[in-house]
Amino acid sequence: MQRGQGRSDRRRMAGGRLMVKSTLPPRFKVSSAPRFKAVEVKTNTGRHRISPRKRGYDARWDRLAMAFRRTNPYCRFCEQEGRDSLADVTDHILPAHEYPHLRYVWDNLQSLCSFHHDNLKQKLELYARKNGLLDKLVEWSADPESRPVHLRPIPK
Repeated sequence: MQRGQGRSDRRRMAGGRLMVKSTLPPRFKVSSAPRFKAVEVKTNTGRHRISPRKRGYDARWDRLAMAFRRTNPYCRFCEQEGRDSLADVTDHILPAHEYPHLRYVWDNLQSLCSFHHDNLKQKLELYARKNGLLDKLVEWSADPESRPVHLRPIPK
């Protein structure tokens, strides 16, 4: 390349500093319609769930949950089905956001494996909410035969 041609041309400014000046045409981003980012909905359920700390699960809850799982290490629903699997989650039998006075009550807790917590327990809560039967969750958690027929364990 010859001097003065190419991508940039150096010219001396007053004061002796070098200034780099591009000889290529300016680059512009292709203008398109403005893109809107999806607004993240902060709710208590679903994909965009707020953090456990913001939902009220603090250090006190962490200590209580660990102590409960130490004394009740097996999944309650697995035991009812005749299996022994370790629990991953300490769960509120009656939902803590609907019964806040029972958040730290030992008798309102149960140990569940992640499968039963994420599947069966969620289905039980959803059914109870839709039909106004949240108080029945205590009975349904203790006795699988008292659950609605479509949510009972499959007999062997």
